[in-house]
Amino acid sequence: MTYLGLDIGTTATKAILVDDRQSVLAAATVPSRIDQPGPGLSEQDPETWVEGIRLALARLKATAPEPYAAIRAIGLSGQMHSVALLDDRLRPVRPALLWNDTRGQAQACRLQQDVPGLGRATGVRPMASFSAAKLLWIRENDPAAFAAMRHVLWAKDYVRLWLTGDLATDMSDAAGSQLFDQQNRAWYGPVCDYLGLGADRLPPLREGTDCAGRLRMDVARDLGLSPGVTVATGGGDTPVGAVGLGQVEAGQSFISLGTGAVYVTVQDAYAPDAEIRLHSFAHCVPRRWYQMAAMLNGASCLAWVAALCHESDIADLLRRVQKRGTRPSRVLFLPYLRGERTPYHDTDARGAFIGLDASCDAVDLARAVLEGVAFSLRQGQDLLAGQQPIAGPVALIGGGARSTEWAGIVATVLGRELVVPRHAEHACAIGAARLAMVADGWTTADAMPPFAAEKTTAPDRDAMPFYDERYACFRDVYPALRSIGRNAGPQDGLSGKSP
Repeated sequence: MTYLGLDIGTTATKAILVDDRQSVLAAATVPSRIDQPGPGLSEQDPETWVEGIRLALARLKATAPEPYAAIRAIGLSGQMHSVALLDDRLRPVRPALLWNDTRGQAQACRLQQDVPGLGRATGVRPMASFSAAKLLWIRENDPAAFAAMRHVLWAKDYVRLWLTGDLATDMSDAAGSQLFDQQNRAWYGPVCDYLGLGADRLPPLREGTDCAGRLRMDVARDLGLSPGVTVATGGGDTPVGAVGLGQVEAGQSFISLGTGAVYVTVQDAYAPDAEIRLHSFAHCVPRRWYQMAAMLNGASCLAWVAALCHESDIADLLRRVQKRGTRPSRVLFLPYLRGERTPYHDTDARGAFIGLDASCDAVDLARAVLEGVAFSLRQGQDLLAGQQPIAGPVALIGGGARSTEWAGIVATVLGRELVVPRHAEHACAIGAARLAMVADGWTTADAMPPFAAEKTTAPDRDAMPFYDERYACFRDVYPALRSIGRNAGPQDGLSGKSP
């Protein structure tokens, strides 16, 4: 028996084939095109998602023809928040606005004002990233498309519609739309009414582990698969990645250190923090939720400082950081190069180096950057731990997980053992395959075992007191510098916005 996991990402589509012991038999990745017609605009033609799946499956079929032909069920993971609008013939009426499209900022502010209680009900403050603000922007700026729209879907749901002919979404993708009542796992009437979205325009809600349809005969013939194959509902990439890591029990946690960074903890009840500084969303498995500290600045900060210092070999720079010792840098870095979400929810937040002198070099700056991102993760950890005790070691995935030096700093700053899972780069696709297994009749316990560790990083207990002192300083910096960043003129390169 084999199972197929599909991950429809922003920049690439991944497909993975596993057997009933979850051994990886074959994997394929296909790059995806993003259209950026102007500053802050980010779109994709939904057919890009289908074409990516076609190409990825052709590669799997060529690599492992016999296991491919034996696929019993298909699961899906997809980029969250990216909203597709379909007409009455189930065709896109315009390109999908992606999660990183920021044109709906003014609409997000109006949602905050006009729909009282929206943040607490939907688990997150209104932002341009989420589907509600995007839909309001489309209604006001592309009224013809809004009028033609009969169905709203998200990336993995559009692919499943092609596979099965059935409309549906899961709780986790709905959770990331800001149209969803997290507590009751149902569409949230007040915001849907405000946007003019009737219940018939939103898809039926299912759990991510449900069978949401069967593979259509014509699509099966086109793909070289058996008709009637089970297709699971699937879920958004963050919770499905958690499933791929076996993170389905309360207190289990992982950090993804990529361009940005997220720190995720599973919950068994919906319990948003009082100030809505964390994202609180429904999980893609039944009776589970998760909280997420979302940081916009992660490995992108390291790439930035390396380019600034004309360091073309980042791996060599990290080795030199490690040689310098285990104590904190004498320079403190505020990593807000692109604003920040957790804990400040401030798009105008700005970065800073503090403590520079004439002897500082690239190694000092690089270490300060690694520490600044780690301190930001600790702020997230403090908030998460205040809501739900964090159990056991924390999984570390993403590009930053490949750096032994950075993992050591993060472990020491957090005071926690970090574990890099095996096949971490395929966490979302493996999670999708696991959802397919449950839809095919497996129990959650059997289909979602804990991850196997590739390497473990323990905190440096001797260095922890020094990092605790630096962290206390780090927390004081943002409030002190916030007004400077907001009030600086464009010529200063800080804000460009009026106070």
